[in-house]
Amino acid sequence: MAGALIGEAFISTSIRMLCDKIASREFIDLFRQKKLDQPLLMKLKRTLLTLNVVLDDAEEKQIEKPAVREWLDELKHAVFDAEDLLNEINYEALRCKLEGEGQTDNLTNKVWNFLPTSRNKFYQSKNAKIQELLRKLEDFVHLKSALGLTEVVVRKVSQRTPTTSLVHEPCVYGRDEVKENLLKVLLSDDASKDDVSVITIVGMGGVGKTTLARLLYNDDKVKENFTLKAWACVSEDYDAIRVTKTLFDSVTSKPCNTTDLNLLQVKLREQLRGKKFLFVLDDVWNEKYTDWNCLQTPFTSGARGSKVLVTTRNKNVASFMQNVPIQTLEPLSHEDCWLLLAKHAFGNVNCSEHPSLEEIGMKIARKCNGLPLAAQTLGGALRSKLDFEVWNKVLNSSIWELPYQKSDILPALELSYHYLPAKLKRCFVYCSILPKDYEFKVEEVIFLWMAEGLIPQVENGEIMEEMAKEYFDEMLSRSLFQTSGKSSFTMHDLINDLAVFMSKGFCSRWEGRESHEVEKVRHLSYARGKFDDALKFEPLKGAKCLRTFLPHSLNPYYSYEEYYLSKKVLQDLLPSLRCLRVLSLSHYWNVTQLHDSIKNLIQLRYLDLSDITIVKLFLSG
Repeated sequence: MAGALIGEAFISTSIRMLCDKIASREFIDLFRQKKLDQPLLMKLKRTLLTLNVVLDDAEEKQIEKPAVREWLDELKHAVFDAEDLLNEINYEALRCKLEGEGQTDNLTNKVWNFLPTSRNKFYQSKNAKIQELLRKLEDFVHLKSALGLTEVVVRKVSQRTPTTSLVHEPCVYGRDEVKENLLKVLLSDDASKDDVSVITIVGMGGVGKTTLARLLYNDDKVKENFTLKAWACVSEDYDAIRVTKTLFDSVTSKPCNTTDLNLLQVKLREQLRGKKFLFVLDDVWNEKYTDWNCLQTPFTSGARGSKVLVTTRNKNVASFMQNVPIQTLEPLSHEDCWLLLAKHAFGNVNCSEHPSLEEIGMKIARKCNGLPLAAQTLGGALRSKLDFEVWNKVLNSSIWELPYQKSDILPALELSYHYLPAKLKRCFVYCSILPKDYEFKVEEVIFLWMAEGLIPQVENGEIMEEMAKEYFDEMLSRSLFQTSGKSSFTMHDLINDLAVFMSKGFCSRWEGRESHEVEKVRHLSYARGKFDDALKFEPLKGAKCLRTFLPHSLNPYYSYEEYYLSKKVLQDLLPSLRCLRVLSLSHYWNVTQLHDSIKNLIQLRYLDLSDITIVKLFLSG
């Protein structure tokens, strides 16, 4: 009963939505009535489907094969181009439906086809664009074989080293209180109403869940309290036979050659009968309740006071496994991060002997944003390198610039992205436009997702907002968002970095210092300035594919500052960005009216005019 969690490719949902749109009644009617090239459209659909079947394989291989990553990145842009093109056609289909053009008689349609009207030119141009897009996509089809991409994805065994119960951390910081709280639960025979209590530790990747579980597992009081103990690293490649066998081998202290799950469970149940045991199931990903129900069946024969300690980064997993309150593991303080980093960087050398390194080291520790794995990794990279220039280079570089093979950070966090369903990957990556430390409301994010077309059309009566909220809750449960106060949320800095890493090329966040390559950028956010003149947005003249124009400030809900936007931007630049779906002019006090050319933004779905002194939406002429 093995189950591999293979994450769907980022654009697979986009392709499915495109194919659904092509097959829609509105599209078919429009192509038939306006003499558009319907066979060409069907060929486009078949080509998209041909590419879709190898996307999961490409997603799997892109990290290790740069050529595959380049192929996938370029294909993303081609799919985005297809979305823009079909959205234009979809707009025309809706226009025709509303204006009743489809109801005209045959004579009118014959006359229509002979008149050189602007609408006929529109349809002719769309035929040409579909042909051009099709040629581009066919090039990707031809390349997929050369890159070794296939329909069958062979899931590789996880490259991460399996966890063990042995303590190998030189010192653990900042976990004394949570350890003591969990010890009380572990040592209590009445932690839950059931004989076997299931305790879950939940937190983002790299926050120290396994380290805490090790501390508890090896505590002297815990050793005295349980007759049997076993540790199983479950990991993302869930296999009930492997896990059950690991537990059985541990409690019997001898290997078992049985590979039949039923026999293994019967044997394990007999070994546990009437005995108090402690099992640690580390790094659980599997979200199937039935799998957990099956796995834990032998546990019920244990004596009262038996415990199962589970670590996971997914609250959904924890919610159906636990029968005592969930323990959420928060990031460390900056001070504890520094102590951990220093321990790994200096080894047995007293860091106070190097005051210049101590000062810069504290700044490096802040980059870890409370993540022990990051502190340990950076400390290891600096180990015994007592040179100020080396430390300064680490301070001024990105954590993500460390080689993939030498860093545990990217592999650990990338798993959280990799195993997201495709529908959630798109929403997560879009959040890369949110600045670090930005506090946001649920509604703010889900309205943006809806406007960008990231939430599919609902057919079963469910409101789209409700589905978007479900997406948000799912990402919150996976530790990709964090609560911040009663009704606000944030992204951990390194999770934010992960989103930026995965969105390179089509999402851009301007914060005042970076150079801008915008030709293929689809989504833009920028730090709102006191006066944003036309020069600031000069690069956007080449951003013909831009969908999102979103100013931001770190505390938008408590800001009373006055901001101003150049009228030249309003009148000349924004109306030229024909693919815009999201346009925010919030907090720009000088925006009192919008030029009527804004109506040419036919794909615009989200217009934020909050906290401005608007008096006219459109001018005539």
